[in-house]
Amino acid sequence: MTAQNSPATASDPWEMALIHRLIRRGFEQASAHVLAVGAATRAGAVAAYIGFHLDGLHAHHSSEDELIWPALRERAQLSTALISRMEEQHAGVHDAIETTRRELSVWTANPTTEASRSLAADLATIVDRLAEHLAEEEREVVPLIAAHISQAEWDHLGEVAFSKFTPQQRFTAMGELLEAARPDEAARMLAGLPAPVRVIWRLVGRRQYQRFMNSVRGA
Repeated sequence: MTAQNSPATASDPWEMALIHRLIRRGFEQASAHVLAVGAATRAGAVAAYIGFHLDGLHAHHSSEDELIWPALRERAQLSTALISRMEEQHAGVHDAIETTRRELSVWTANPTTEASRSLAADLATIVDRLAEHLAEEEREVVPLIAAHISQAEWDHLGEVAFSKFTPQQRFTAMGELLEAARPDEAARMLAGLPAPVRVIWRLVGRRQYQRFMNSVRGA
């Protein structure tokens, strides 16, 4: 077995549970927004919300594929079968994402009742495929990340994933993270941000996120 990182370079990937909670919550709410009364009148905003979560899930998984699995293959050799299973699960989720993107385009152009039900079913497929994957990742992979991935590498993963969002989506990501977070998690997340970012969020980002969510909900 490859030696584990020393305690000085081990990481604390506490954000993984929060990110997974955001993902589960986001797709469950996306389905509810599609089926909500009046959704057809705000299809553009609802589609933007769903598109954000599709993009976010892809950003999360593609960043793991690029940075985490190669490192764990090298450093935690006994976990090759587990990592292969994670990659296979990612591929299954990716297929569901692409199917949902196509159905989302159909729904946005013509948000009929039938199209709404079809899109909601595709979103439910993503949730179903994520259920086993996210649970296993939290149970089996997060301890490997803590042992074999340095804090600098873990922080870099977050930066890479976040960089894949558009500037507007970054406000949505911040708002969705805070909505999914417990108070202690929210405080910890905000404390880890550079002061200028906290100021921008407080003065600009929070209001933009709330306006966006009001348009999604029809509030």
